[in-house]
Amino acid sequence: MSRSDIEATQAAAAALSLLWAEATVVVALRLWLLACGMAPPREQHRMFEEKPTAFSRAAFDAWAAANEAAWRRPFDPIAAALAGTAAWTGALTRKATSNRRRLVRGLFAD
Repeated sequence: MSRSDIEATQAAAAALSLLWAEATVVVALRLWLLACGMAPPREQHRMFEEKPTAFSRAAFDAWAAANEAAWRRPFDPIAAALAGTAAWTGALTRKATSNRRRLVRGLFAD
């Protein structure tokens, strides 16, 4: 493994950690809001309805990024795997971040 591969692996691990943290906060917020009866309308349905779309979008983004990386560097499978991981985590992190912002904004609405 080259130095750039090691740095890319560390970046992928950091991206996965960020995704884990965002998703944990969203789950905690949703459970707390539901338990307190402060959840936005349709929140119970939304948290199940959005997952297939988010995961299929993330899977497509990962496939496209890995495919592009494989064409650019055909003899470097690590580059394709890391590109796919970055795209997958990026798509899911964006969704989790938008959910967190929406839920927090709902806490402080007048």
